[in-house]
Amino acid sequence: MKKFSIGRIIGIILAVLVIAALIIAAVWHKAAYAVFKNLTVEKYDMDQSPEWDGGMSCIKVPYAEESENQYLDLYVPDTADGTLPQLYVIIHGGGFIANDSQSRQAQLMYRYFRDHGYACATINYRLAQEAPFPGALCDCKAAIRFLRAHAAEYGYDAEKIPVFGESAGGYLAIMCSVTNDDEFNDIAFIDQDELGDFTSRVDLLVDYYGICNERKTAEQWKQLGIPDLVFNIANSWISGDTLQGFENIHSFWYRKNVSEMTDEEFAVTSAEHYIAENDLSGMAAWIVHGDCDITVPYLQSVDLAAVLGKELGADNVSYHLIPGMGHASDPLYSDELLGELDAFMKEKLK
Repeated sequence: MKKFSIGRIIGIILAVLVIAALIIAAVWHKAAYAVFKNLTVEKYDMDQSPEWDGGMSCIKVPYAEESENQYLDLYVPDTADGTLPQLYVIIHGGGFIANDSQSRQAQLMYRYFRDHGYACATINYRLAQEAPFPGALCDCKAAIRFLRAHAAEYGYDAEKIPVFGESAGGYLAIMCSVTNDDEFNDIAFIDQDELGDFTSRVDLLVDYYGICNERKTAEQWKQLGIPDLVFNIANSWISGDTLQGFENIHSFWYRKNVSEMTDEEFAVTSAEHYIAENDLSGMAAWIVHGDCDITVPYLQSVDLAAVLGKELGADNVSYHLIPGMGHASDPLYSDELLGELDAFMKEKLK
């Protein structure tokens, strides 16, 4: 029998691995490219210090009283001419199960805009472990009403409000924008009895890679050439223990598997349902997604931009598909792109 040296055996194993990798890359070339871009994307250096000398900082301001997690952080810049800065509301992501008002992406957004003259409020809300759907959505709408009610006290302009959300926060921002004051306003904000109720209307939606229809994602991943294996590895931070036996994050938040929901049950959770039902006149939208996102298919944003464009007019919807960017990639918050967003907000909030 012919004997093989250790070196030769190792060489054969490496050759087999290389061939397997080449086959996988050929069969799943789109997925391989997306994974590569996610692994090599630029990461910004960011000073984590909470110190800020540009104005007033109010940390962990409670906006409701049902949970210690119903608070927001507010930054109001000093203005040289005494004008009131425009309020900008930030909603963090984290799959409804993680992060808080000081998530990395929330900071990347609010640090730019507070340094460019905006009052920024970043909302903390009850996560899915504490409150099922629509808890987080009701929290965000209560926070928006609280911010309008206390505009004079803190010194900002909340006549018109832009709301940003990324990932799960993108879904929440979308839902805040397309639902009306009769929907999901079940949480009273602090001082509501004294001050009276205020509208939770959103005047400008800023959606970063948010999901708006969970039922479409499986087919969209097929269209984009992303197999289940790649999706599962990329999102392995979502543990089975956290999901408590439900089929995905949305199902855990809904406390019912999406695949088992009736059309009527699912419509209650679907942004597309409210876009079709409600009057959204006067609103504008800025939508951003990376074409290498392997957490939320960018076709979700394509669909959202199309349906909002039909409702609001093409001039009021600005959609940006950013090449080579993955989910929550830092360069989606570049000064260049946020500068374009700043110009868009100034134009649409006049």
